[in-house]
Amino acid sequence: MKSKLRKSASAMVFILASACATGAKISKSAVNEGAPTSPNLAATADALPDAALPKGSCGMILWTLDVAQPVPVFRAVSQKGAEIKLDGVVRKLSLSDAGGVAGFGVFETQTFAGEGLTVTVKVRFGLGFEGGSYLERGLVSIERSDGWKTVVPAAGIAGCRAK
Repeated sequence: MKSKLRKSASAMVFILASACATGAKISKSAVNEGAPTSPNLAATADALPDAALPKGSCGMILWTLDVAQPVPVFRAVSQKGAEIKLDGVVRKLSLSDAGGVAGFGVFETQTFAGEGLTVTVKVRFGLGFEGGSYLERGLVSIERSDGWKTVVPAAGIAGCRAK
């Protein structure tokens, strides 16, 4: 993945440098020539209306930045599944795979599935606090059944909420 990203970035730098050196202008269509289009391409995770963990449960809440303000985009409740809001609709997901370090009913890598989606969450446990831990360097990868994938950077918390 990093290799592909580096190759793409290198190609883009080469194209832009060539355009600057020759004085040529690059149109958006020239850069995107041959790239497939999808009506779902602009779809991203929206703010969840209720991101709090239910009383007496453990799980995680992940946030991402939206116009310099954090918004909750993903919630997983241990042994009950997860929720993400896409295209204005809250989608329910079931845990299908998990691995890595675990705490508070949360794993470093978890895959959820449901409603034509596969959502993979990768996080690292950070500093702990009473009843929980901060989650750092998170990525929420959303793959639709039509093959389109969106990756959202995230950070959050894992923990248990008292009754």
